[in-house]
Amino acid sequence: MVISYIKKIRFLVNNSFYGPIIFFIFYFIFSFFLSIYFFEDIISSFFAFTFIFLALLIISEALFLILYNAINKSKYVYKKKIPFDKLIVEPHENLPFVYKKNFKSPPKELLNFPLHPKKFYSAELITNKLGFFNGEEGNREIVLPKPQELIRINCIGASTTQNYLSHENRNYSYPLELERILKKRYNKKLEVNNFGTGGYTSLDLLKQLKLSLINTEPDFLILYHAYNDIRSYLTPNFKPDYSHSRKNLSEIYNKFYISSKIPEIPIRFFNYLINKWLPSNNRYGLLESISKGEVNLDQDITKGLKTYESNLQKIINECKNKKVKIILSTFCFNFHEKVKELNIHKKYNEIVKEENKIIKDLTKKNNILLVDANLTIPKDSSNFVDTIHFTPKGMNLLANEISKSIDI
Repeated sequence: MVISYIKKIRFLVNNSFYGPIIFFIFYFIFSFFLSIYFFEDIISSFFAFTFIFLALLIISEALFLILYNAINKSKYVYKKKIPFDKLIVEPHENLPFVYKKNFKSPPKELLNFPLHPKKFYSAELITNKLGFFNGEEGNREIVLPKPQELIRINCIGASTTQNYLSHENRNYSYPLELERILKKRYNKKLEVNNFGTGGYTSLDLLKQLKLSLINTEPDFLILYHAYNDIRSYLTPNFKPDYSHSRKNLSEIYNKFYISSKIPEIPIRFFNYLINKWLPSNNRYGLLESISKGEVNLDQDITKGLKTYESNLQKIINECKNKKVKIILSTFCFNFHEKVKELNIHKKYNEIVKEENKIIKDLTKKNNILLVDANLTIPKDSSNFVDTIHFTPKGMNLLANEISKSIDI
């Protein structure tokens, strides 16, 4: 009963309509009426209002930091605003969002990962004309038609594919590491392209492949993907097109604009709330802003898993029809000590195991290559920065496992 009540309060406070109203009533109206109740003259009431207002802010800040750390097992990281004209994503009619073409990424910043706080930096990159980060600096183009004798290997997936880390003045991603390994192994003209888009589901990857990626004439396609569909499985009123749990960025794009006009206030609980109401940083608030519905950990996931399997099968079919060699990899979930007591992570860990079974079954059914990365990559902090994203060492391990299945 108490937990249910807390969840309802949390939902209302985080809601972009009710949250600001509650905030205004609690911090301004409550402070005002309390001040005029105890003091009749204007000056005394004004000072009382100011004192009560500031006291509420200080108490709220302290409680927020304690509760956030207790619930999430990590400290809250203040999310800096990104000016609207510097926002790297934009709406798309067929996909939830896409990255802008030939566009510079946000400035390099020290990242506060749960397992490696303030060790790795984000990379300063520029997207290519297709809107992907590809190659060392991000802006390496996909030459079409494909040059003769070039072996083209395309990697598709979500953030675990797209993700770049910068460490000791060198950029890392698993496709970059795969290209480095293969170029050392083979004396051939080859390229490994990064077509990852953080936050994409299997349905988004299927659409993206059909819309453009299959036309880049790949010889190999590497699919490393799971996890991101799970939120849709766990959202009630399931629909195979995920419309029950996902919005198009166009529906809330104006919120990013409005948020960019609100001055920075160096109070972390307010920073948390403003990013719930009006997201301003695509690195931290994008996925939550395009999600809808409340996750139910007791939700039946059968339909969700069938949809995931269907989407992967369609990706396989698309590749086979174009005579592209497709390689599937199982997905790594690092169920580390900091999250082992959190029910949401317990559930995600269980479901990723089910997704991995589907991946294995599909490779057998379609007689295609499987990389069992989940089995071969050790789940320890030297390889992961959180539950799913890799350190540079982990990226190299994944790339090395995949490279064993590429015979050119």
